[in-house]
Amino acid sequence: MNKPIIATNVDDLLIKHIAFVEPHKAIWKILIEKTGDKSLEKWISKPDYFIGVNLAMDKLMPNATREGKTLQVRTWYQEAVIKYIQDNPNCVNRHISERLKQLKSKYFLVLITTNTQKHINKILSAAGLAKLYDEIIASQTEKEPDKSELLDTLIEEHGKPKYYLTGKDDLEIIEKLKKLDVKIIKPDELDSI
Repeated sequence: MNKPIIATNVDDLLIKHIAFVEPHKAIWKILIEKTGDKSLEKWISKPDYFIGVNLAMDKLMPNATREGKTLQVRTWYQEAVIKYIQDNPNCVNRHISERLKQLKSKYFLVLITTNTQKHINKILSAAGLAKLYDEIIASQTEKEPDKSELLDTLIEEHGKPKYYLTGKDDLEIIEKLKKLDVKIIKPDELDSI
């Protein structure tokens, strides 16, 4: 008998959002300094910020492939996230991880993350969460992040989750899951499972 699935994200759930925001800002600062292009600042807070990232990386690595440029900038970012977590261990929401550990005997825990497979393992390790998940569905290193694609992979490989636990209001993912009759659970509702 297969256990029902609880799928989660990591940002603003198990690890506070600041652990992803501060490295994001730091990488933008580096990109702007290295390119000398202050016009890139307009991309920092935009949802389609990766357009600006591509512009910066085109200047920094003009002969590299798009995949090579994406790989490099995502590596810089994810290494900055790991360092932030190591330097700020209080950014980990231990009460959420403890509750998920309790639920693991009854549920199949799946992390859906736009972090890369290589780096999410290091991020979880730095946060003391290395053995929490039964399955991790992560982005390909050389691709721009796309959580909707990752959700499709989860459904293809394991079926739809019973619950999606999230600390963020990722409207596209939440709407997609609601259409599939997946119950959305916020952190303050976790004890209801």
